[in-house]
Amino acid sequence: MPFTVVLRFKYRINVPVEVRKVRPDVIAKLSGPEEIKGLPVWVGNTRTTVGEVFEFSFEGEFTPDPNLITVVFEGQSTARLRYVGYRMEAGKIVVKGDVGPLAGFRMRGGELVVHGNAGDYLGAKMRGGKIEIFGDVGSFIGGKLIGERYGSGMKAGTIIVHGSAGAYIGHGMKKGDIVVEGSAGNYAGYGMEGGNIVILGDAGLYPGARMCGGRIVVKGRVEDVLCSFYIDDIVKSVKVKNIVINEPFVLFIGDVVRDGRGRLYVSYAKNRHIVEELEPLIRYEISDPFE
Repeated sequence: MPFTVVLRFKYRINVPVEVRKVRPDVIAKLSGPEEIKGLPVWVGNTRTTVGEVFEFSFEGEFTPDPNLITVVFEGQSTARLRYVGYRMEAGKIVVKGDVGPLAGFRMRGGELVVHGNAGDYLGAKMRGGKIEIFGDVGSFIGGKLIGERYGSGMKAGTIIVHGSAGAYIGHGMKKGDIVVEGSAGNYAGYGMEGGNIVILGDAGLYPGARMCGGRIVVKGRVEDVLCSFYIDDIVKSVKVKNIVINEPFVLFIGDVVRDGRGRLYVSYAKNRHIVEELEPLIRYEISDPFE
């Protein structure tokens, strides 16, 4: 039988609230629901407990199976939450509102759903599970931390963003899937070594910079592509996992700066400015086979 924990902020908070220990796989190891109130929470630099910060209620019968446990955060200060779903292995977390940075950081399994916007580093260093955001997100989603080697970012799992995203999405990712239904900022897939990034809107400058593997698909307009990519083909459609886009794309291979074999697909119709600029640099004339 499912067990749901609802945590609502007792009052407005204007400093970060760290909740890395408030997750289904931790709750499942407790002896009963009342012990949830004692789980540690940091408000700013002060260590406190769930019971001091949140109004607490639950539905259903307590269970030691984390897959049957759902944690719901709600209230006027959800945007102050940090590390929601940190290292989560199973179960589900729902945020009814915005959420701060590092949500889903090092997530290993389960599901995180945010009915609002999310901050930077969403799903960074993710190892499994699914994240779904019904709003916009910040930068570095599914990526690595600054200073870490390439390939130390996201290694498994799925991130779906129903809004737009910031810069450097999938920074240094190894595997996994990121889908952005809106637009994205500059340097999508920077240094990626594997996995898939699908952007259904526009992207900024230089998607795929320093990539050596994986796939990036941009259905909208790209401001520019690095000269260290070369045109390999023009394809009639693109399929990534269960996403099929039936329109022509230009396929670039790169980044040759890293001896890369990454694949960058950009919309043929919306990026003629790039194709026409590169025509003199390739060995054959690119005609429009779809007219």
